[in-house]
Amino acid sequence: VFGKDITLILILSNLSFDHKTVKVDMNASAILYTRRAVAEILKATTSVDLGPKQGKHIRLKIPYSYYGKYLTTDKRIQVTALCEVIHMHGVKLLVEKTIILEDTNIIIKIPRRVVVNKAVSLEISYANPLPEPVNRCVLLVTLMNQQVKIHLAPLAPRERSKIYFEFTPRRTGPLQLQVDFSCDKFSHVKGFVTIAVASA
Repeated sequence: VFGKDITLILILSNLSFDHKTVKVDMNASAILYTRRAVAEILKATTSVDLGPKQGKHIRLKIPYSYYGKYLTTDKRIQVTALCEVIHMHGVKLLVEKTIILEDTNIIIKIPRRVVVNKAVSLEISYANPLPEPVNRCVLLVTLMNQQVKIHLAPLAPRERSKIYFEFTPRRTGPLQLQVDFSCDKFSHVKGFVTIAVASA
């Protein structure tokens, strides 16, 4: 989840009856959805001794303080581990994993029944998932081909807040509401809901 520390585990297994030493070069980078690297976040090298038929776990922790300032709006981190068996020239294995951090910031609550030409009030809940305060908070609400920009108060670390948004649907059928939350530390955290508008 965006704002939390990330922990990964690499599992190495020696399938032979010989003792092996494996050098592991690990790298984590913030990337775009095109897989183009934006910034290197973490680099680490370790060596692991594996006995015959033995397996070992290597734990890699990426704290938020490492990746927070480098993350793009795509919220993607690519982690690679290049494993090289020492004394066996040319025996290498590359392991890759792309992490897409989830947002759990936006929660939209709608009444059980929404009726045409009758005012309805929605509850929009938003949060700061980071361990630091955020400022210049803005909520952009898109509904019925119209956008409403709402300036919000700053949020303390891990704070959740909510606003009430009122509107009157003018036609029956499905209506999509989209919410976009931005601040000075991150942007474009989205939430949406489809509202079924009933006839009166």
